[in-house]
Amino acid sequence: MPTIAVRDTTTYYEQTGSGPELLFIHGMCGDASVWAGQVERLRDRFTCITYDRRGHTRSGRGSEPESVPTHAADAAALIATLGLRRPVVVGSSGGARIAVELARTRPGLLAGAVFSEPPIFSLEPEAGQAFMAEVAAAVRPAAQAGGPAAAVDAFFPLVCPGLWSTVDETGKDRYRRNGAMMLAEFAGPFYQLSTEDAAAITLPCLVLSGTDSHPALRAIATTLARVLPDARFVELEGSGHVTYAERPEEFARAVTTFATEITSPAAAH
Repeated sequence: MPTIAVRDTTTYYEQTGSGPELLFIHGMCGDASVWAGQVERLRDRFTCITYDRRGHTRSGRGSEPESVPTHAADAAALIATLGLRRPVVVGSSGGARIAVELARTRPGLLAGAVFSEPPIFSLEPEAGQAFMAEVAAAVRPAAQAGGPAAAVDAFFPLVCPGLWSTVDETGKDRYRRNGAMMLAEFAGPFYQLSTEDAAAITLPCLVLSGTDSHPALRAIATTLARVLPDARFVELEGSGHVTYAERPEEFARAVTTFATEITSPAAAH
């Protein structure tokens, strides 16, 4: 099992393929395995690096409190430790939020960034508050009655129905085993990013959204794409929140087009 010491913990990672590097960051309760379909599609053109975020599946939790900056610092340390050469970071949902923080604080480590529906509620406060109230109404009683696994079973059909309806019980169990990290995230501070903060991110960025996703998540993606100085915005028709799993071919095509554009020799001049 490939693991590496990263800051205060041990991180599981996988690396395969050849070409420009893509670093994938998974979302809520996931791990490196959720990217398998994308890696299969992209590894003939790109070097693909996936990993389990701290506290998820095969990675240690470490001693730092759960927060977006903690996970972004982990990603930066992983890039340095593995000797990656300005990868394109690809994040989905909570992983995209981490990718935004990485692009904001350590842009020199990256060639560009792909953000698929990052739940950054400070960009759309009213919609974000309504969304979190809806989530809390479903997840809080489930967690109180059945613990982290029950909380996962309440959260995913509400926020990610397109994904959850296609995952078998073995796959769902992988998410359930990471339920404690979901509850830790909900108990921690909300990530704060202003439109001014986003406007200062000058890296080339691709923002993805699903046409059938929750309206609040779509609104946040639209706002982010609008305020980023160098952004492309792609909507995946018929997709819900988990775009890479619900529209895998279209997702891979969008990432390929973007990453090829910004990593080509011509882009460096």
